[in-house]
Amino acid sequence: MSDFIQTTGSSPQSPPLPSLNSAQSKAIELLEGPVLILAGAGSGKTRVLTQRLAELVARGLASPQEVLAVTFTNKAAREMEQRILSLLSRLNVPVYTPLWISTFHSLCARILRQDIHLLDYQPFFAIYDDSDQLSMIKKVLVQLNINDKIYPAKSFQARINEAKRLGLSPEQLGQSRGIHLMDEKAVRVYSLYETEMRKANSLDFGDLLYKTHELFLTYPEILSKYQQQFRYIMVDEYQDTNHIQYLLVQMLAKEHRNLCVVGDEDQSIYSWRGADISNILSFEKDFPECHVIKLETNYRSTKTIVEASSQLISHNRQRKDKVLRTDNPTGDKIVLREEMNEYEEARFVVRSIEDLLKEGEYQHKDFAVFYRTNAQSRVLEDLLRSHSLPYKIVGGMKFYERMEIKDVLGYLKVILNPADEVSVKRIINTPARGIGKTTIEKIEQYSLENQTTFYESALAVAERRLVHSGACKKLVGFRNVMDQLRAESEGLKASEIYHLVLDRTEYVLRLKEENTPESLARIDNLEELDNALRQFEQERGEEASLQAFLEEIALISDVDRLQDEDNFVTLMTLHISKGLEFPVVFMVGMEEGLFPSARSYDPSDPDSLEEERRLCYVGMTRARERLFMTYARSRRVWGQEQNHPPSRFLEEIPKEYVLNSSSLRRPSFVDRFSSGGKTSSASSSRSFTEDENWNQGMPDYEDQSQEAGFQKGMRVRHPTFGVGSIYQVEGVGEMQKVSVMFADRTAKKFVAKYARLERV
Repeated sequence: MSDFIQTTGSSPQSPPLPSLNSAQSKAIELLEGPVLILAGAGSGKTRVLTQRLAELVARGLASPQEVLAVTFTNKAAREMEQRILSLLSRLNVPVYTPLWISTFHSLCARILRQDIHLLDYQPFFAIYDDSDQLSMIKKVLVQLNINDKIYPAKSFQARINEAKRLGLSPEQLGQSRGIHLMDEKAVRVYSLYETEMRKANSLDFGDLLYKTHELFLTYPEILSKYQQQFRYIMVDEYQDTNHIQYLLVQMLAKEHRNLCVVGDEDQSIYSWRGADISNILSFEKDFPECHVIKLETNYRSTKTIVEASSQLISHNRQRKDKVLRTDNPTGDKIVLREEMNEYEEARFVVRSIEDLLKEGEYQHKDFAVFYRTNAQSRVLEDLLRSHSLPYKIVGGMKFYERMEIKDVLGYLKVILNPADEVSVKRIINTPARGIGKTTIEKIEQYSLENQTTFYESALAVAERRLVHSGACKKLVGFRNVMDQLRAESEGLKASEIYHLVLDRTEYVLRLKEENTPESLARIDNLEELDNALRQFEQERGEEASLQAFLEEIALISDVDRLQDEDNFVTLMTLHISKGLEFPVVFMVGMEEGLFPSARSYDPSDPDSLEEERRLCYVGMTRARERLFMTYARSRRVWGQEQNHPPSRFLEEIPKEYVLNSSSLRRPSFVDRFSSGGKTSSASSSRSFTEDENWNQGMPDYEDQSQEAGFQKGMRVRHPTFGVGSIYQVEGVGEMQKVSVMFADRTAKKFVAKYARLERV
């Protein structure tokens, strides 16, 4: 390995990295032939991949264009590219064209832009998101006279997506009734859906991989071109590949067999979206001559977290023989916290964050709260808001899925691709032009009968006066606006086209006329879209076309939107947390039936429980310094109080790694653990053990007398309405009611038992 790369492995902005360990060095030096790198959590795999690619170029084994590196998020791809360009720049290796470092979907989109015309598509194809795809499926159901209340469109959507993940066409499914995926009705939907998507010159997300696979099968010379080009291929997160991704990798690597895959079967958590753990477990069968390298040194987490998570995951059967270890300090014990219900659980999380912030060691962005399901975030949000703690939810309403953003993007998509029927339907009466449902149905009917696009049919219906004169005039007006936009957009930058759309459609003007808080918030979002376009143009320079922008936002993920400089507490599901790390992590809802999920109890699918355990392992190993795991004795589900025992995963963590913490007086699950001493920090010991100060204000549900209840004049905090004072108390016991006057002079009456009021 070149000495230069050994000593300059970190980017200019990052802190100096420790020397490569022996396994990392071997992974970088072993460049020829198939290589399987089993990279445990936090073991420096990104550094290995980066330096491995630079090593290939530095030794002259390949040019930058002859190495393909595939990862699973655009964020990871960008970081890898920046590091490699920095290394190659120091080595005086010129790079004149974009590197082939991307996600699978971005890679396939790049290939399809060049050759999709061979599959009867135009290169300016649109990429449909889930909601656009669902709209197209609903149209198909109408054509086939299928009642979507009896046969939901989402069910067909799931089966179509699964078929594409398996690389199966409608013809293959129709010919082989033995394939379990679809019945005859679903095959007909899939077949007509494909016809309509081709007519709209549009691809769904799964098509990017499926159509690339089809292109390679149909045109072997195209496949051969890329096989010859990519002398070396590296695939990150190989345990998360699905079948179609597996097929693409096998096809591309067949010529040179210089395939290096990096992954960790202990972090395979996406089977529900098609990931196949057998891809990594069977790599040695696919490539018998491969070398196996294990990266088992964790550089991220404390010794306590590493050893505890390793003990947990050792209960799984589907895994390679490897043991994660670290030379990091022992660190604090894992805090295991029991609460009475989800509100007290959220209160514990918020108070813990406040205590650690007071110590001055952490900022808001250093905290992350993980949960198994999105529904768990609401109670946490209520408490964070009432305590004025800034937070962000990753995986909630996505920016590019907001109504006003999709509206304006619809115009931009139609400017490029008038055949995009879903987008045309979205904008034809947005802002309102008086083009109603009956007129749209007439256009659809004409489009079907004459096999023309919806966009073309709109003008034809008006010219042939197939609707009333008022509708004809409005359709002609819409087409005039769009034709003018398309003509004036020639030669303009993406941001200029965007402003042209806002001007010609009067979209912002209509929102200003509404003058409501909602409409003003939408204007703010449109301003942010303008910022996104301008930033894109600054970053991409001459490559910043409107088509490139639309493609990039179509492929963006929740993790890609995370900004390191944002100073917020982060809330997200455990699935989204993969690939991230935080100094302090809270894992809430550690109860049987919630985590592990009740769905994992299916005896016909014994592997599902192992995946839940892997998900727990992933969550634990995101924490660098402190880890909190909480559960509640009761939790409200569909309006009913339910009681579930603590998660079995908590019992699989040896007691020497756990610090007891409970707000309840009676013996609890955590009492089965030995307290095992204090944490390494005296201040954290005061904050999180059973001391008197911590439990002030925490209700004792076992002995809550009237005297211990709410009293007139008492100051309280509500998670939604904030701080206020009780001015009236009525009744006693379970039916006691309290009236509260809040700081904004809002008066509310609550049933005390369910009020979620906290004494201040």
